[in-house]
Amino acid sequence: MNRLAAQMQFLLTCDQLKNIIRTTTLHNGSRMENSAEHSWHLALMALTLAEHAPAGTDMNRVIQLLLLHDLVEIYAGDTFFDVSAADLQQQAEQEWQAAKQLFGLLPEDQQKHFLDLFEEFETQKTPEAQYARALDALQPMLLTWGQGGLGCTEKHPDLTMERLLKLKEKHLRRFPVLWEFVLELLQDAVKAGILHSTPGAEENASEHHPA
Repeated sequence: MNRLAAQMQFLLTCDQLKNIIRTTTLHNGSRMENSAEHSWHLALMALTLAEHAPAGTDMNRVIQLLLLHDLVEIYAGDTFFDVSAADLQQQAEQEWQAAKQLFGLLPEDQQKHFLDLFEEFETQKTPEAQYARALDALQPMLLTWGQGGLGCTEKHPDLTMERLLKLKEKHLRRFPVLWEFVLELLQDAVKAGILHSTPGAEENASEHHPA
């Protein structure tokens, strides 16, 4: 197979990402989001929120990371972020195998480049990967509890503000503007009755604010 034919086969295979249904609904609650829509929204977030990334962050690389990292769901599927560590480890192993299978469709040089980008996102060792991961952590919360959002208390009654903060903090707290936004977003959601909180937790929310 020549180079162009291999690239076209890869692109046609990637169209299957539109069929991968995520656990997050669209903002209006009409249906579940698919992974291709998620990737598009993340790329748009990177462009829009570029000014909040640390100085020197290569936003073009951030966008590349965001567009590529979920392609593996074509073979590995999506998983809810609030699952056990064992399930997350199993998912990570399946995604790595999926990455080798999917990017293996490409010419050798592109195969290596895309695998390197996938590994960069997963290992979180660069500023670009860390900012990309922060946006990836933010986007579902924005859709679910952003202004006019409907929440998901019926579907996930145990998902409280405190659990969300604990799960998301490691990705978002290093970016103060984004972290402050998340704190306000979730506190407003609790006040609106679309997110549960343990008694007294809102009074202690200042502990989570950036220093």
